[in-house]
Amino acid sequence: MTFRFILWLSLCGLVSGCLTAHPAQSQALPGLTRHTLSHGGRTRTYHLHRPSHLATTPAPTVFVLHGGGGAGAEELERRLGFARLGEQKGFITVYPAGVDGQWNDGRGKTFRRARGNTDVDDVGFFRAMIDHLVKTGQADPQRIYVTGFSNGGMMTYRLGIELGDRLAAIAAGIANLPTRWRDTTPPHPLPVLIMNGTDDPMMPWNGGEVRVLGKGYGTVLSTQETADFWRRAAGLPEEPAVERLPDRIPDDNCRVEVRRWAARDAAREVVLYALLGGGHQIPGGQTPKAPRLVGNQCMEIQATEVIWEFFARHRRR
Repeated sequence: MTFRFILWLSLCGLVSGCLTAHPAQSQALPGLTRHTLSHGGRTRTYHLHRPSHLATTPAPTVFVLHGGGGAGAEELERRLGFARLGEQKGFITVYPAGVDGQWNDGRGKTFRRARGNTDVDDVGFFRAMIDHLVKTGQADPQRIYVTGFSNGGMMTYRLGIELGDRLAAIAAGIANLPTRWRDTTPPHPLPVLIMNGTDDPMMPWNGGEVRVLGKGYGTVLSTQETADFWRRAAGLPEEPAVERLPDRIPDDNCRVEVRRWAARDAAREVVLYALLGGGHQIPGGQTPKAPRLVGNQCMEIQATEVIWEFFARHRRR
């Protein structure tokens, strides 16, 4: 494996970024339509899929955020399949594009030629997309969800903090909360799903510096601290209910432990999928395999299906 290939994997494919087509994925992709809007002096883009059988009434809407390095909507769809699942389950899928393939998640450091992106108003971009989709009768304002992985997962946390009153639930994978947000208080308690690997060499399970090929890209809280941040915001008890899922695929060197903090009515909950032995890989996703660089990919669960099942339980209160 050459250094150039390793660098490409690190900056792109293994953080849901510059992904290439997977020859085994022969299933036809759902149609994605490209849209633009002007915000913050920039022309921003997103791709959208609306299920073909969907009625004209507003529908649940899932925003899916790419990782650092960026990714085309069709490539993300090949890897994750949110639009395919949306076609079955009746929800709209939105794949937004970050500026230069990055999200301003609060760390102030990106791969964008070693420059920060603190001047990019990504929160305002999402507010504008939500406003447009609601105003045009496409998105149900009570059922708007955000999910993302790595840089996209950290941006998901930021949106939960700053746009929490517009969202019904969020889900973040292979991502911890940037330390910048440690002392903030979300204005609206949210149901939150977290999906992290205990052996992730890039996104430290125990917190600290995010590192790729020996270079630091800002600091994050631990996974437990991240879960506690959202648990406290929702007023949930300290002790979770714990379930160890069956080991369906022994050769993936991963087990899944589900830790759930919930209110009695289950309207408020924080759920952590601890991927025991998992690395910086999306569970069940069609992503490049490089275990020596990014650790094991957990195949015990399929992230897209788990995330939608979580979202489907929640409406904005």
